[in-house]
Amino acid sequence: SQVARTRNQADTRFSALRKLRDEYNRDNHLSFDPEARDNAAFAAELTTLEETFFREYQGKIVDARQRAERQFREDFISKLRNNIESAQMQLDEINKTLKNIHFGQERYRFRVQPSSGKRKFYDMIMDDLLLQGNDLFSGSFQEKHKDALDDLFRRIVPEDDIFNGDSKTELEKNLEEYTDYRKYLEFDLISTDMEGNETRLSKMLNKRSGGETQNPFYIVVLASFAQLYETRDQRYHNTMRLIVFDEAFNKMDHQRIEESIKLARKLGLQLIISAPTEKVADIAPLVDRTHIVVRIKSQTSVRHFDPKTLEEEQ
Repeated sequence: SQVARTRNQADTRFSALRKLRDEYNRDNHLSFDPEARDNAAFAAELTTLEETFFREYQGKIVDARQRAERQFREDFISKLRNNIESAQMQLDEINKTLKNIHFGQERYRFRVQPSSGKRKFYDMIMDDLLLQGNDLFSGSFQEKHKDALDDLFRRIVPEDDIFNGDSKTELEKNLEEYTDYRKYLEFDLISTDMEGNETRLSKMLNKRSGGETQNPFYIVVLASFAQLYETRDQRYHNTMRLIVFDEAFNKMDHQRIEESIKLARKLGLQLIISAPTEKVADIAPLVDRTHIVVRIKSQTSVRHFDPKTLEEEQ
């Protein structure tokens, strides 16, 4: 009875093997005997695959990975360079807009320079060698920047054999830090008074009042929108150029509010300003139209407000 059971199990196993052999023959257009009691033909096929085709495909996989990594590095560096150059060009345009415009007794301009903490990466990304027919893997570029290039990609490309929870967290942090072109730059806003004295925004932020530190914010926003709307280009002179400010000028005094609105007019911008009630007296005389939002219990209404009419009535 034991022999019968064993023979039955063997027949079942061989039936499953024969099915696999048939599928392999069919899928690979082969004619090995699926009924053979030994496995010589299929064992020889396995040896051929392991010693010939598998090694060939291993080589192709390694080659494909190297080409993909090379392409990724070139595209990544190229994208960073284009974004940095674009940012520098946009700031140049904003500075042209601000050049002849005074905010009170001061003029403002942007300054952008390489980040001190990422200077070696910035120098590599912006090296003129890349514009002279060289690529990242040319001899002259590798000689000059190999260490920086390897260091950068070591931070953003995981090593397969040590990719665990801690390394994943570190990778995510590095991706946020090293894929953002702005992290390779340091931005500042320079104010110049009537006597030519310069002050950097980065130095005065923690030393001046809230109103004084809001000045640069509005200058930055207004100048950026002027550059976005291309106000210096006469082809776009008849456009809306709309900016909406919520809780506007909440820390600024009357003089700074007036200078901000005058600057918007000089730049040819149209403002819609939502401001708290205590700022109405400062803003209303400087704008073309004023509406007051009135809430009585659960009812809210919008009413036109004319400060000139109010003055006449008083």
